[in-house]
Amino acid sequence: IQPIAKIVAQILLWMHETLSLAYGWVLILFGLAVRVVLWPLNQKAMRSSMAMQAIQPEIKAIQERYKQDPQRLQQETMKLYKEHQVNPLGGCLPMLIPMPVLFALFFVFRETIAFRGVPFLWLPDLSRADPLYIVPIVMGLSMFGVSKLGQLGVPPTPQTKMMVYFMPVMFTVLFMKFSSGLNLYYAVSNIASLPQQWLIARERMARAGKLKKKKPKPDP
Repeated sequence: IQPIAKIVAQILLWMHETLSLAYGWVLILFGLAVRVVLWPLNQKAMRSSMAMQAIQPEIKAIQERYKQDPQRLQQETMKLYKEHQVNPLGGCLPMLIPMPVLFALFFVFRETIAFRGVPFLWLPDLSRADPLYIVPIVMGLSMFGVSKLGQLGVPPTPQTKMMVYFMPVMFTVLFMKFSSGLNLYYAVSNIASLPQQWLIARERMARAGKLKKKKPKPDP
């Protein structure tokens, strides 16, 4: 993370000097820019997840058919992925790309002197926690919005329902002690991803509707 933290710190300092903006606005622009750059990768990842969801009934049928033959099970599963042009990791890896930036910012605000004592709006110091807890709460609500949209059109399970509510609460409590600058970046990043999540959710629900229409009606 340390090399990434140095790069992120240099980018933020360059944006501050070049654009002559307060560091709070720099963080907002940086959060938006990261989401714009990652938009194509996230789009691909979300559609890969939809493709995996669509073939889940076939995967379960293969698992049931070859549960006593692990080697054949693996062969048939890989064959199914190839037939449908699905990458089982395609929905995960792009989603993990923003995480090193988030971890890097944690160290940037902890170690970079330029951010210490820098105020922004009601925040007295971007390198310290928000005394009013406003930014962490906004971050948690934005995370809940992203999770909720991500579950639209997906068959609900007790585990996914729990994660939709549990993860935002857990992150909110955890991030209350972190720097307000880190919370500001993460909140902006989540909010900026909401339009893409909504578009993908609509596409996912439209596909689910088409799949339902294609199912043959049972004989009377």
